[in-house]
Amino acid sequence: MSMTLRERRRQMLRDEILAATQQLIAERGFAALAMDELAARVGISKPTLYNQFPTREDLLAAMIARLIRDLFTAAAVGEPTDRSPLQQLCDLLHASVEFQIRHHAAAFQLWLPEVAELLEKHPQSRDELLKAQRRVWRLAEAAIANGEVAADLQPVDVIRTFSSLLCFPFVGGRNLPPAADPGATADLVVRIFQQGLQ
Repeated sequence: MSMTLRERRRQMLRDEILAATQQLIAERGFAALAMDELAARVGISKPTLYNQFPTREDLLAAMIARLIRDLFTAAAVGEPTDRSPLQQLCDLLHASVEFQIRHHAAAFQLWLPEVAELLEKHPQSRDELLKAQRRVWRLAEAAIANGEVAADLQPVDVIRTFSSLLCFPFVGGRNLPPAADPGATADLVVRIFQQGLQ
């Protein structure tokens, strides 16, 4: 069933709000997100913003769920593919690292205590994160079963390595020049990941 014009407009507004939220969080972090500044950035009133997202926590939970879905979609994880499990993990790592560099986002924020607490109050967003973690775990198991990973490694080793490389790809960003080519930096991270698992 197709959406009505009103539903499409509402969805477009929600998407614009979530994109602006993501940008503000990248600039200032979760704690500094101010709803009045967000409304001004999107060009809407605060009542309109609160009509879409009744609380700041609802907004953050929706943004996290959307970000996770977008990354898995960008990497085509879960889609029918001829790519091996390790290649799919590499695709996800590449998409995640490149996104974080381009948008100055940091995946480690998903594991901050205040975010974990927020997600506990928003089961749909929490479930989206847990579903993503299960998908990555299954890919790690399949990569080991396929012999793509050193035989002495366990899924938890693959996940820890993946997560370590994923969490903060622009660490030292204040002291280092910005990545001239986010895609090339993501390629390097993926190469290090693959070589480390051999």
